[in-house]
Amino acid sequence: MQTTWTRRRFLQASSGALTAAILAACGGTSGTSPTATSGGTSAGGASTSAATASGGAVTGAPQGSAAVATKPLTAGQITLNYLGLTSPDHSAALGKVLVEYQKTHPNIDVQFDTVPFAQLFPKIQAATAGKTPVDIILIDGPNVTNFAYNSVMIPLDQYFDKAYVEKSFAPTSLLTSSYNGKFFAPPMMESSSVMWYNKTITDKAGIKPPTDFAQAWTMDQALDAWKAVNNPPNVYGLQWGQDGSAFTAQDYETGIFRRSAGNKESPAYKGIAPDGITVSGYFDHPDAIKGHQFVQDLYQKHKVSPTETPPYIWFDKKAVFYISPDNALGTYKQRYPNGDEFEIGVTPLPYFKDGAQVCHTDSWHFGVGAYSAHKDEAADFIKFLTGPVGAKIVYDQIKQLPANLDVQSAITDYQKKPLMTVQQQFKNSGVPRIITPGFTEFNSLSIEFYQNIIQGQGVNVKDLATTMAKRADGLISKYKDWKK
Repeated sequence: MQTTWTRRRFLQASSGALTAAILAACGGTSGTSPTATSGGTSAGGASTSAATASGGAVTGAPQGSAAVATKPLTAGQITLNYLGLTSPDHSAALGKVLVEYQKTHPNIDVQFDTVPFAQLFPKIQAATAGKTPVDIILIDGPNVTNFAYNSVMIPLDQYFDKAYVEKSFAPTSLLTSSYNGKFFAPPMMESSSVMWYNKTITDKAGIKPPTDFAQAWTMDQALDAWKAVNNPPNVYGLQWGQDGSAFTAQDYETGIFRRSAGNKESPAYKGIAPDGITVSGYFDHPDAIKGHQFVQDLYQKHKVSPTETPPYIWFDKKAVFYISPDNALGTYKQRYPNGDEFEIGVTPLPYFKDGAQVCHTDSWHFGVGAYSAHKDEAADFIKFLTGPVGAKIVYDQIKQLPANLDVQSAITDYQKKPLMTVQQQFKNSGVPRIITPGFTEFNSLSIEFYQNIIQGQGVNVKDLATTMAKRADGLISKYKDWKK
């Protein structure tokens, strides 16, 4: 389902009608349907309309600094076309940013064209193939390279000073913002998963998870805890990954096992060859096989996780430990407004002994469409949107780790528990998913692989991983010229 909203329709929408659709990145996912990839985003189109967005003016918003001051644009009314995600929170945030932007740019309006996550990537591709003049596109971080390679969007170096970019955004975010030395897509938010737990249950069981990143559990230590509170089918010890079986199999969170099983020099940790198109020898490296086997054992041997994951399993107290970005807090608050259903605890992600501590990062970016009729204006709005004013407005609505460092450092929530753990995890172990123009193909095969080993008792993990890697090599080989 596709929905189109102009700013005027945003303003007509009632803020009281806003239902907080929590983005459970990279998403996108977070996000986020077997093809969803964004960390921190649940995307599957649970929301079907942007109608609930509040377009009311934001009061008390800081003014943009000179470093990101926007320039006066051409006279006359201009309507920018935006193609993005159907989500009440996204729509509300963008509507509020637009209202603030129009205080200095009253001649700019935005038409928001939104679709569910599973339709977003194909919709952008179709628009490009048809040379549709889309001005602003919402991009899941792992797809930036593909879009740049396929000329879906234009470089933005003429609009974003290099020194400003390096100062303003998290280094991890910038790893996926550029292609062949050119800056294409400034990041809006970041993603960082940690291990949340039902402290009410762990306290009764005498389990005390570590609170400091340096004291994070190994996988074996965590497994002992998961087993100790496991009582299927009533309560499971662990839900690894955002709600829903399709999301559980995402490379975003399940792929952490294979990368964490190797040290930082291991092909398992690196994930893909330097050529960006060779998966064999990486996905099926012996260290990676160790991680894959651990995944299968969680479901088939230890049975601490359900093979079919119902929605809200942790929130409904059917799982004790839960791997998710910080949007878990928003979902909890949405379901339990009084905040007293159970006490929440947070601990860093576990890792394999002799392996690496790994957290997959990256979430949403914005780009200017290759066939935009208003490239200057679109780039200017994106600069405002991802700058200190826009990024703060978006954070206040969505409550996901901002990629803008000025905003991130100013949010006091990240200076105390539990969000301090989220930021520590991000800073100390955050890495993007593999950088390749073939990420969509890779992720689809990864989902198939993980679903097979999760569901398949007796499935030979090593053989299946080798087969998957060879298939990925074949599908991604078409991008062999991507490093021009």
